[in-house]
This record gives sequence, C-alpha cells and structure tokens, in this order.
Amino acid sequence: MSRLMFSVLAAGLLASGPAMALDDATYGKMNRTAIEQHILPRYDALTGATAKLDGQAKAFCAAPTPAGLAPLRNAYNGAVDAWQDIQHVTFGPVDLFFRSQRIAFWPDARNSISKQMAELLAKQDADALSPEHLGRSSVAVQGLPALERLIFGKDADKLLSGDDAAFRCRYVQAISANLATMAAETGKDWREGAPSFQTKMLEPAKSDGLYHEPKDATLDLFKSLYTGVELIADHKLARPLGGSIDQARPHLAEAWRSQRSMRNIVINLKAAQDLYTKVFSPVVPDRDLDDAIADTFRRAFEAAQGISEPLEQAVEDKAQRGKVEALATQILALKTLLLQKLPGNIELQVGFNALDGD
Repeated sequence: MSRLMFSVLAAGLLASGPAMALDDATYGKMNRTAIEQHILPRYDALTGATAKLDGQAKAFCAAPTPAGLAPLRNAYNGAVDAWQDIQHVTFGPVDLFFRSQRIAFWPDARNSISKQMAELLAKQDADALSPEHLGRSSVAVQGLPALERLIFGKDADKLLSGDDAAFRCRYVQAISANLATMAAETGKDWREGAPSFQTKMLEPAKSDGLYHEPKDATLDLFKSLYTGVELIADHKLARPLGGSIDQARPHLAEAWRSQRSMRNIVINLKAAQDLYTKVFSPVVPDRDLDDAIADTFRRAFEAAQGISEPLEQAVEDKAQRGKVEALATQILALKTLLLQKLPGNIELQVGFNALDGD
C-alpha cells in the first residue's frame, strides 16, 4: 500500500471522538496563547527583518558593487524567511489596505508582476517610486516577488551598470522601504489602537461586531492553520509538480529565481506545526487524533529533508521527483486530517465559504 493510500485511509478510519464542550475561557486562552506566543513574535521578526533589508538596500545603492549584492540578497532572504513564518495569518491588520498581497503577491497566474514591472522600468518615472505612489500602485510591482526579480533575476547585473542602473536601485530601495513600513504598521496595529487588534480578539465586545464570542476568533486561527497547509499542497507543490515529470513546471514554483521554494515550504510547515502544537493540541480531546496530526507533521518534515535539490530542479529530476511526490502525499494527508477531523473535535463550525473568509 502506498503512503498516500495509507495516510488517506488512516484519516478516513480515525474516529473523530466526541466533541469537547469548550467554554469561552478555554477559547480565550487559546486566542491569547496564539497572540502572545505565535503571532506577535513573528510580526516582530518581520519588522526587524524588513528594517534590515531597508538598511541594506540603502547601503548597496550608495555604492553598487558585485560584492555588495551578496549582503543585499542575504537581507532579502531574511525578510522572506520572516514573511513565510507569518504568511499563514491572513486575518487582522495584514488584511487592511491589501497589505498581505502587497507584501507578496503570489501565485501570479497571469504573470502580472513581470509585465507591470517591465512597463514601470521602461518608463523610468521617478514619481512612481515615491512612498505615496508605490504604496498605492498595483500589488504586482511593490512586494517581495518584485524585489526577487530585481536582485536575483536574469537582469540583476543591471543594478551595477547601464543606463537604468540608478533607476533600478531606486526601485530596490523603494520596495524595501515600503516593505519595512507595512511590516511595522501591521505589528503596531496588533498592539495599539482603540482598540488594538489583539484586544478585538481577546475582548469580542470591543470588536465592533467582528467577533461575537471567543470561539469566533479561534475559528480565524483554525483557518490560518488550515489554509497555510492548503497553500503548500494546492499551490507551492502542485503547481511546479504538474501531473507528471514531463508536465513539471519549475517556473511556477514560488521562488524559482532565488531557488528558495523548498525553504519557503519548510518554514511554512514549521509555522503551522508551532500554531497547532501551542494552541490546538492541548485542547484536542481525541488524543489519537492529536497523535495522528503530530505524526503527519513528522512524516512531512522527513519527506522534505529527503529532497537534496532545490524544488525547481527536483520536480524534473527522476531521482528526486518521487521524494517531492512523497512530500505532497504527506501534506495532503495533513490537510485532510485538519479539515475533516479537527474542527468537530473542538466544536468549531467550518461552514460553506468559511475557509474563504466570507
């Protein structure tokens, strides 16, 4: 029996057990734990990493050299690491002003980023790079994927010399500054305001109808957990894998230019595991279910560790593709367990359209 068949069968046979009648205090404790131990530390890390990226962009563009490109790329990787670690939290301040899409617009089914960046670079309109203008521009031209093209793409050497080198460097700085601003504002909105978003989650009466009871906020946490895993399964793996090795599409991987698509997936998995372990695991009444979820996370990490090449190469490599498929198998099993078994076990109602945020 294949691992896929075994994992899906196990998910189907696993008894859900009776739902635990959780009270408001328990849901409230889950929400507080998520905020204090999972969400806020990650937004702090994102704020710090994007501030470092902003500083490195300024330093590089003050004196562009081939040697200076490496620290800039390292700072970019640090910012992406921090974003991938909190990307799954799609509710709250990051949803204001399209911040999430502006930070990282992906997947880009119509290649809008490359098309709109080409137009911006061709016009070389300095006003387009002002903080006021860039922040209101299309999400396609102002986030991490756009920055990846500038510093890792085939034209990255144009940052060093050429007619448009100065404009490209200004563009790098504009994106980096915009990212730092959005990260700082998102973190601030969680802590400050009348009320702050953490207050809205912890005191539903102050949420202006966003949450009616603590359980409503816990549902947002579950949706973050599930959709983070779903994004890996349905997009970050399925898109580059294609239907077969002959149909592999490596350029549909999330970060093929910087060859960090697998790194993103591992960070996403660790973040999901952390959210589950700290917030949900302690209250799951069906300990067999809890063990199954923990074991599936473990199997997923084992599968990821077995892939020795960048995802962009592995999907076309006969020796590595099976390992990517094994990872996809485990992520699918995890997705199935989370959606079909977890909500009912802790009395969360996941109705039609709930996972779309409607």
